[in-house]
Amino acid sequence: MKRALKVLIKILLGFVILGIVIFAILYLITAGTYEVAQTAAQDASIPSVTLDGVTFHAETFGDPASPPVIVVHGGPGADYRYLLNLQELSDEFYVVFYDQRGSGLSPRVDPSELTLDSSIEDLNRIVEHYGNGEPVNLVGHSWGGTLVTAYVARHPGKVARLVAAEPGGLTNESYADFQRSARAIDLPLALKGVRLWFESLHVNGPDAYARSDYFVGHISEAWEFSAANGFNCPGTPVPEDHFWRAGAAAYQAIFGSALDENGNADWSILTEGLENYTEPVLMLVSECNQWVGLEYQSKYHVDLYPSVEVVVIPDAGHDMFWDNPQDSVQAVRDFLSG
Repeated sequence: MKRALKVLIKILLGFVILGIVIFAILYLITAGTYEVAQTAAQDASIPSVTLDGVTFHAETFGDPASPPVIVVHGGPGADYRYLLNLQELSDEFYVVFYDQRGSGLSPRVDPSELTLDSSIEDLNRIVEHYGNGEPVNLVGHSWGGTLVTAYVARHPGKVARLVAAEPGGLTNESYADFQRSARAIDLPLALKGVRLWFESLHVNGPDAYARSDYFVGHISEAWEFSAANGFNCPGTPVPEDHFWRAGAAAYQAIFGSALDENGNADWSILTEGLENYTEPVLMLVSECNQWVGLEYQSKYHVDLYPSVEVVVIPDAGHDMFWDNPQDSVQAVRDFLSG
């Protein structure tokens, strides 16, 4: 018995030593300089606006006297860099971009501040500030499409026209379907995830969130453009300048805020009151997206809006404003000017 125990201990010790050796090797071969961008908290030259004590990285384009168009990015935890082609609307509209709280180049905050409700409240701060008491136009992409939909459900009188580009789960049923598809992964992606995690261990600053932001930002991009899912057109390469910086805490905290004590998500609150928003809605879907594209939106979301028009953007995946800015921006322009 004692001999068997000794053998077991030696085996376990061997595995521990092997694990330490593998960890050390991977740590050493991934050594290098890996950085994340500074936020407006560290770099005063980054354009920002502070509303009710909350600071957002934000930029505006166009004449402030023109009708405002507020652009709401995806995630949670992404930023608006990939949506900047919408600034082409600035010849007719006052176009406003902002990084949501704790995301992109906005300052990092304690995760307790990051909830679904705080995201909606922050959007209301932006609307109130740039709308000057008049209804604004909202353009939301992906998670941003979810957020603007939840916003008009609560504040129908504050939005003139709404553009929702491939929103994620808006109901419990569609969210469950969304999550099932989100688990798609293949071996190359898994191996890349291991490498990125080790790279993140070498990130130093500029704040306590840098390492997790590095990992989540890069693995999210790798996943989005992976062949394991049908998010984008086949063969679309991973872009190098897609985002400025991910907000890992925002991603985790905002999704977590919708969970009950049993870990179940209740997304029905997103569309409570949506029937009261009767202004025109444009839903954009991309030709290549096999995950949350036309079939998904038609099955779960189109009928949620009292007045909706669906437009398919050709030669584009989920990042339609990046893939095919000409047709995407023109569709938004036609809708807002109509």
